[in-house]
Amino acid sequence: MSPIRIALIGCGNIAKKHLTAIYELGPAVELVALCDMEPDRITSLLEVHASLLSIIPKIYTDADSCIQQGNVDLIVITTSTDSHVSLALAAIHAGKHVLVEKPLALTVQDARYIVKEAGLHKRVVAVAMQTRYLSQIQAMKRAVDEGRFGRLMHGTVSVRWNRNMEYYKTSPWRASWVKGGGALMNQCIHYIDLLQWLMGPVVSVYGEVCTALESIEAENIGLAILKFANGSIGQIECSTSIYPRNLLTSLSLFGERGTVSLEGEKLNIFKHWLFEETRAEDEDIVNNPEDISHTPLYQDLVYAIRTGSTPLVSVETTLNSLEIVLAIYKSVAEGKQVQLPFDDFDTNQMITKLRPGGEIE
Repeated sequence: MSPIRIALIGCGNIAKKHLTAIYELGPAVELVALCDMEPDRITSLLEVHASLLSIIPKIYTDADSCIQQGNVDLIVITTSTDSHVSLALAAIHAGKHVLVEKPLALTVQDARYIVKEAGLHKRVVAVAMQTRYLSQIQAMKRAVDEGRFGRLMHGTVSVRWNRNMEYYKTSPWRASWVKGGGALMNQCIHYIDLLQWLMGPVVSVYGEVCTALESIEAENIGLAILKFANGSIGQIECSTSIYPRNLLTSLSLFGERGTVSLEGEKLNIFKHWLFEETRAEDEDIVNNPEDISHTPLYQDLVYAIRTGSTPLVSVETTLNSLEIVLAIYKSVAEGKQVQLPFDDFDTNQMITKLRPGGEIE
């Protein structure tokens, strides 16, 4: 069977994880092209990670030329968020399948349009929400679906990380509202995605954010309260201003007959796996958590491309997590609870609402 031929656009830090996943899939995939507007970034990536490649990929500095080449099946987009929509649409219209690093877009309207175009052109389009594939998350999902929790009462996510000024200087887009920066949109969205995937649709959001310590535009602290369609509530806590280093990542679900809490920077430590009904497989679940990897995502994506199935992280199924983040921002901008779904909100609207230091106009 011929390999799925991949072109990767964007050779920044996250590209290394994609190269590792492509390498680990072996002959199922082949990286045929690398693209970045800055040639030095391509050179640096190849110097360190050339051993992960089966062939020398063709080099591009123009994304459109890369997308339009004929010998590509899958376009992987790892650029700054503000370019995700235009690149994804160009790839879809060129007949390519697409994997986009999170987040997909900066407005719900744009994200929904990508969903529409993917369906119209019968292309597989996925978002890099690789944490869904962790065995411990899959176990939590099965426990929810099988009713082991009973009625879900509430759930929480907490991201207490450190990102200093050097982090933002290295890639200034991370601090920009226009380009899709901010802690909720970049760091916390993975865990927000898990919370809503496990607990179900969100019907309302109330949020508060601020910018502390660093001289950046977008928020580095965010809190939110969620209400779910099933009557449960959720809490989001996210900060990248924690002293002196990353201290905690956690995801917890609480039900009438079960409690599960995961911690560790990679969500690979079970603090609690407690159910009224115990099962033989519980010990194996608790003792064998996985580390986060892009490889299972690529395996699922290759299978979906070959069979016409829907990947676990399709644009349709990950749209809700983006909508929640934008609803938090909308709540801050309007100073009130936001009902979901809503028509649209553009992160540009935050520029005049949040000043460095956290002052809200």
